[in-house]
Amino acid sequence: MEISLIIAGAILMVGGIYLCIRPYVPSVIASYGGLWLLQWSGAVSVPAQALGYWGAMVFLVFTISSLQSPALTKATQGTVPITLTSLAGMVVGLSLASYAAMIVGAVVGAVAGGIFFARTPKGAALHFPSKRFLQYLCAKGFPTVVSVSLLGMALMVAVVAIRGAQL
Repeated sequence: MEISLIIAGAILMVGGIYLCIRPYVPSVIASYGGLWLLQWSGAVSVPAQALGYWGAMVFLVFTISSLQSPALTKATQGTVPITLTSLAGMVVGLSLASYAAMIVGAVVGAVAGGIFFARTPKGAALHFPSKRFLQYLCAKGFPTVVSVSLLGMALMVAVVAIRGAQL
């Protein structure tokens, strides 16, 4: 049972990242579900306070996403660079072995990806810097940052668990 929970949790975490690029359903739901499955497997031990904090963030992202227009929620323009640079920023933050650095790295990466996209011919309609650009970046970047940070947290806790088992 433990192995199947670990596999299902990992699939949901990867699925959460995929849903950042193809937003069929909010990516944060899959990522948070994956974190809970990993927790239930017993392979990792996520602090209860962290689970509560991220649960509140998932609820906030889900609520904000449901209030947005369907056209904005389902838009995929710029999601690849926002997601990839957010992942890169999270990895840089993870190398510092700090939750705060991981989250800041994901945020900086998402902003950099949004700016990169806005500077391309396809993203020129966002008119960087403008209110429209900021609105789009928040609509696509906020869910991405939360999903990527959930993945980073799972990775950090897994590394700690593996290192603890080796000692």
